[in-house]
Amino acid sequence: MRRYIGYREFVQRDQRSLVGTALLLTGSHEQAIRLALRSFHTVALSWPPPVWENPTTHAQIALYRRFLARPSAAGPTALVRLPPRQRLLVVACLHDGRSRAEMASVLGLPEKTVEAEITEAVDTLTKGNETRLVNRMATAAGEASVPDLSARSMRTLRRRRNRGALLAVAAALVPVGLIAAFVMLQRAEVWNSALGERNRPHAAQVQEPVRAVSSPAPSATPAPWQAPRTSSVIRYAIPGRCPGQGVQADGTSPARAGDVTCAGWTLKLVSSGSENSAPGLPPCEGTDPCESTLSVPDAAQRLARGDGEEHPRLVPAISHDGRRIAYLSAAERRYVAHDLGSGVKRYLSPVLASADTENGTLVSVSSNGRHFTVTLGERRLRTDFTTGDLTSVPAEQLPPTEKVAAWLGKRYGTWADSPSGRYSAAIVAGKGEDPHSLHVIDAESRRVFRRLPLPETERPATAEVVSWLDTREVVVRMSARDGGEPLGLFRVDAVTGRARPLPGLPADAPIVLGAAVTP
Repeated sequence: MRRYIGYREFVQRDQRSLVGTALLLTGSHEQAIRLALRSFHTVALSWPPPVWENPTTHAQIALYRRFLARPSAAGPTALVRLPPRQRLLVVACLHDGRSRAEMASVLGLPEKTVEAEITEAVDTLTKGNETRLVNRMATAAGEASVPDLSARSMRTLRRRRNRGALLAVAAALVPVGLIAAFVMLQRAEVWNSALGERNRPHAAQVQEPVRAVSSPAPSATPAPWQAPRTSSVIRYAIPGRCPGQGVQADGTSPARAGDVTCAGWTLKLVSSGSENSAPGLPPCEGTDPCESTLSVPDAAQRLARGDGEEHPRLVPAISHDGRRIAYLSAAERRYVAHDLGSGVKRYLSPVLASADTENGTLVSVSSNGRHFTVTLGERRLRTDFTTGDLTSVPAEQLPPTEKVAAWLGKRYGTWADSPSGRYSAAIVAGKGEDPHSLHVIDAESRRVFRRLPLPETERPATAEVVSWLDTREVVVRMSARDGGEPLGLFRVDAVTGRARPLPGLPADAPIVLGAAVTP
């Protein structure tokens, strides 16, 4: 339980105020304590919090959302007779001190609507006397009977840890079943039963409209890639060279909408030993650590839009530990994921039709490397790599950064989301003599929490965000302002602004980071 150092003290410090808020919302001590415990558990799921996140604010907002999801009212007080949303706005803004603008962002409402509902509630309860209502709520919340919730909260975390241990034991037994499956299934393919498909060779599949245009040689469609079983991890991936855009490799006709017009990514692998553990891997390029280069020829780079143009570059998703990679397979016309340690392959989507790629498509991976999410238009399909279960993700369950993606694109153009899905990082161009700066944005409130200077270089430079290295550091690429000569990649602490070079990585090409920092 070392991860939860400080969590007990946090619960003991905030339990009275949180239960008081819940009591005002529900009118019942029992329901208030239950609501507070669930809110504390929500905070515990991401404990310890990032340095810039206030766990008290996180707990309060979690409580608001849980209340709205299942509003309840008990007792004879006037407050609980208000409609749930109006009741929540009054308590949050007049008792907890949340601003109207913040609650408008949390609930997805216009700020004028929030102000109008609060005004109406105050008129209903105290005939417009806001101070009187504030005093009433403070008195009622102060009368809350609050037991010590820290012990109950810690028991919940221990039960969660024990369930995790049982799942780990179950996962350890999975390779036994996989060995039997590898013997029975052709080419060691693990089919995702959630997609409703039978175990059958790729040649027997019905062809869909989406196709791969040969690249770079005519009629040389790449074969499905099979990941080697190796203890090496992916440090980074860079794209191969694409000849031409929007036309077939033989130049005879334009590519159709949804066609893969270019494929091929190169992986840089690294291991702690002096030799690779998988036969067939290229020899080491160094002694310690052992580095090698591996090609994934069927990983798609470009999708045609059908008007002679192409969608933005497709990039693979690589887990932060560098052990798993997912991409759109040009050979199989669907998203796939591979685990380098076990050789297991998962299908993350059905075979794509042209309509699935009309607005582009992408794949992402969770911070722990277990869940992969594929975006196909308005659909989002999430696959648990461990179990193979595939589910559709409703819009309300999207992380905050995805919910405000349109706003981020309009304001910043290019950005990168943090592993938690709550924060984004983007470069803001300076005006005149003002230098560029790095903004760290809280997607829930759309507020800029940090404005950080970029790394100092010998020449005037521009910058772009590459990705988040971990939950705290952002990787930026610096280029000379006159001519665009690459000046290197830097890791910037999103809290302090401290910048350090990130050596050993190519700065002159698009890059997707995996285990970029290795021991």
